[in-house]
Amino acid sequence: MRILVGEISSYKAIVIAQYIRSYYPDVEQWAYDNKPIMNYIHTRYVNKCVCLPFHSFETYVIELADYVKKNRIDVLIPVHSDYIGAILLHKELFGTALDWMGKFEDYILLHEKDQMMAIATRLGIRVPTSYANIASAKVPFVIKPTNLSAAKGIQYYLTEKDKSPLGKLSKNIICQEYIEGIGCGYEVYCKDGRILAEYGHLRLAEWPISGGSSVLRKRYIHQSMRPIAEKLLSKVRWTGFVMFEFKLTPLGELVLIEANPRIWGSINQALLDGCPLFKPILGQPKGELPNVEVRTCLVPQIWIAMLGYLFRGRIDVVRDWLTHWHMTYRDVSFWNDPLGFISMVLRKI
Repeated sequence: MRILVGEISSYKAIVIAQYIRSYYPDVEQWAYDNKPIMNYIHTRYVNKCVCLPFHSFETYVIELADYVKKNRIDVLIPVHSDYIGAILLHKELFGTALDWMGKFEDYILLHEKDQMMAIATRLGIRVPTSYANIASAKVPFVIKPTNLSAAKGIQYYLTEKDKSPLGKLSKNIICQEYIEGIGCGYEVYCKDGRILAEYGHLRLAEWPISGGSSVLRKRYIHQSMRPIAEKLLSKVRWTGFVMFEFKLTPLGELVLIEANPRIWGSINQALLDGCPLFKPILGQPKGELPNVEVRTCLVPQIWIAMLGYLFRGRIDVVRDWLTHWHMTYRDVSFWNDPLGFISMVLRKI
């Protein structure tokens, strides 16, 4: 079997490549990226890497599809959220390499926050209250784009002073109640809405610390996670990966914040903890999967985050991180995969 993973400078792609090399050693693993330097600087866990320069979403997808066909790629695993929609919109160009993913129409229903929230509300799932405009919004509230991921474009308004200078909502922007609590996720691989593999995690640290992406996590399952996911998937019969993001309130209630129908940023937590997420796609893993509870972190972002927590007086977060350092694994380690780590840093630069 020959698979193609990209963009390979993404830390998500690097941890997937490492996992596949470990548990699917017979797979021929190729990679792609849109930055030419990644031809020479990339993770050691792939057999080869090709650069596909980005000019526009349409040309990029067409070039990627041509590469898949010409090189007889059996499975394509795209990880970058910016391109998933464009790839699925032209899914027919990829032959059978994307059979493990669902339809563009189902993807949009989960990816677009306003559409997903509307479906969840009709199903009786607890979600943040939405406001038609800023004037009617009750402090605290949050403004976010409907179609971006990884906390991009999110703004928090916690006082009336923050609210006063704001104007009208622009297109593709929603205004929602701010939910107090701890972030947690329930992630699955499903086929036609049926869950085949599952995992749950708790966010221990974020960057930015005001509500950004997860940089430190551990295993966590709430009894309501699966029923909520199944209820939503009964209406949107998605095939592929999806991460349901929740807030766990001080009263122990789960509030659904969004759904991300793609490979999520903290996937390494599930993989290192033994969840067979790729079994439905690549078959039975070779060797015994780990069954020891671990924590995972994203370097170097976690170092910056811990400084932020210190400046905010959140000594408890820093103490917890240091206390469990012996059981915390880096998503990408410079000492284990130096070129992979360098490629990840260059991507940010």
